[in-house]
Amino acid sequence: MAKVLAFINKTTRSGIFFLIPLVVLALLFGKVTNFLKPTAQAISAIIDREGRITFDLSYLIALLLVLVICFLLGLMAVSGIGKSFTRWIEEHILNPVPGYRLMKNASQAAAGLDTEQQFPVVLVPVDGWMIGLQINTLPNNEVVVFVPGSPNPWSGNVIIFNASDIRQTSLTQKEALSFLRQTGAGLKDLKTA
Repeated sequence: MAKVLAFINKTTRSGIFFLIPLVVLALLFGKVTNFLKPTAQAISAIIDREGRITFDLSYLIALLLVLVICFLLGLMAVSGIGKSFTRWIEEHILNPVPGYRLMKNASQAAAGLDTEQQFPVVLVPVDGWMIGLQINTLPNNEVVVFVPGSPNPWSGNVIIFNASDIRQTSLTQKEALSFLRQTGAGLKDLKTA
């Protein structure tokens, strides 16, 4: 009976965490759709002047408008002007936010997008060996390492180590953050250099 209850508990929690992003996405699309609804209704009135369409065409048009806007913004984002604008926003507004670069890279990697910078995953000697992300190399043979916490990898410490004190690993940034969120589960096959 305990195994059945544990299975029900685990499955229900998994369902909740599966449902949350879908609800957030639905709410976001709902807000944007409601914002575009007057424009969609005007377009719907032009398309269906005689009122022959039996369903509310404005919702479909609003959804298509959202998709077109997303596509156009995507085109702008990959253009030279869009990249310059994004770079300016990041440098002047977002980069000072603690953990922004790490969250951005992790999100892009999770979405299957190329990230501008993948931080090498290293092991650092802090009360044993801890997973860290090598953020920068300093001129005096030292490296700046962000040592994330577990299970919340978005908080941690920035520590400077001698380059000879750290070990390179075969992990990608995405894998390392996943292992940290899972409190180390699955790290048995970790290879170090």
